[in-house]
Amino acid sequence: MSTDIAVISVPLSEWSEVKNQLANIGKSLLALQSKNKSEYLTPKEVCELMKCSRNTYENYVRSGILIPIKVQSKKYSKLLFKRIDIEYYLCQRIETN
Repeated sequence: MSTDIAVISVPLSEWSEVKNQLANIGKSLLALQSKNKSEYLTPKEVCELMKCSRNTYENYVRSGILIPIKVQSKKYSKLLFKRIDIEYYLCQRIETN
């Protein structure tokens, strides 16, 4: 069984840029898949999409894994999350497992 292996040396700054570009491409692809879905999710929808409890969701927010967008109205504020960020996080989590 023959396996060809190539080793390439790339400066760290260039590698970081390539990783960022790939992440942006991944987010763009997810955005295309989610075209007909709501762009923003409520905390309840985030829990359903991530299949996690409210406590786990709150831990993700506290630790900075999930970054909410605060929407202010006259009486109260509401947290929303970009669907693409949640889906991207889920894809990353699946790839690392």
